Amino acid sequence: MKILVTGMSGFMAGRFFQYLAREQPKTEVIGFDRAYGQDVRRPQDVQEAVQGVDAIFHFAALTHIDSSVAEPGPFVDTNVLGTLHLLEACTKARVKLVQISSSEIYGSLTQAEYDQGVAQSERFRLNPQSPYAATKVAQDVMCTAWWHTYGTDVRVLRPFNQWGPGQDIRKMIPKFFQQVMTGQPITVYGDGHSTRDWVWVDDFVEVVWKSLELPAGTVVNVATGTSYSVLDVVERIQRLVGRRSQVVLVHHTDERWGYVKHLRGDGTLLASWLRWKPTMTLDEGLIRLYEWLKTNGAVCYRGGEGSIPVKPLPPTKVRLDDTYHHVPLPSDVVSDPTPTSPPVGSSDLIP
Repeated sequence: MKILVTGMSGFMAGRFFQYLAREQPKTEVIGFDRAYGQDVRRPQDVQEAVQGVDAIFHFAALTHIDSSVAEPGPFVDTNVLGTLHLLEACTKARVKLVQISSSEIYGSLTQAEYDQGVAQSERFRLNPQSPYAATKVAQDVMCTAWWHTYGTDVRVLRPFNQWGPGQDIRKMIPKFFQQVMTGQPITVYGDGHSTRDWVWVDDFVEVVWKSLELPAGTVVNVATGTSYSVLDVVERIQRLVGRRSQVVLVHHTDERWGYVKHLRGDGTLLASWLRWKPTMTLDEGLIRLYEWLKTNGAVCYRGGEGSIPVKPLPPTKVRLDDTYHHVPLPSDVVSDPTPTSPPVGSSDLIP
């Protein structure tokens, strides 16, 4: 089998490639990425790339929410027009397409919904809170429309927050590890009570491959069904590392940065189709990521340039107390009342 993977230099696509090398060694993989001089915004590049392949896994996208607010145009060009070019090429060449979407399309659960245990299923309202999320909605709707109209062999995966080894150091969990391991204050944007459904990246990429078994036109969540607050994650990391850092809550001036308070996914449809369930708990994943960071250091992704190594993090003693789930606000949390926006590229809660 011969497949094309867009966004090959990114976090998720890179882990997908490693999965294929390990589990599907006979599969021929072709990378498509700006780092290779290719661009989904150029129809000719896409048309040439799809020739002779059996399936395309479309990871390529601009993802940083704050950047989408500052300049939405490039997000429309890459995420929407790029997907259009792929849909047209796949339809013409009769190639299967797996579209990687995002849980951000749902927007936030209300506090009442979250407290009642509501999980966001595939039928949950679509309520994008940022230009980035709006482009992901557009991708999903286009894929469904192309399937209905042209019979395009496409399926859509909506992963909740992926995390794991090799993720950009600017993302929330690796950033917290770096701050704790180097003795820096832990910076949390907002009040720390935002919640996310964390999906281990290697669990996710297994679903990506198996999604070829899904019927054309299928749209499914990839979720664990359990959410954790930001402060809960901070507390677990500090206990694991065996070192406490001051937690500084940095308040936003408003919610114009696409702020989503609560996400919790319903993965029952995927489980019914593929008999899949997540294998990695948050605590087990934190241990694995911690060991990986001590050995490999952190990485930083720069669009089109792939991963750039960051100075290795210092080793510290492993310790984990697995007896807690929800934690109270730690006594060492302080609030910085100075309104600010997140630094460019710092979208902590976006996979």
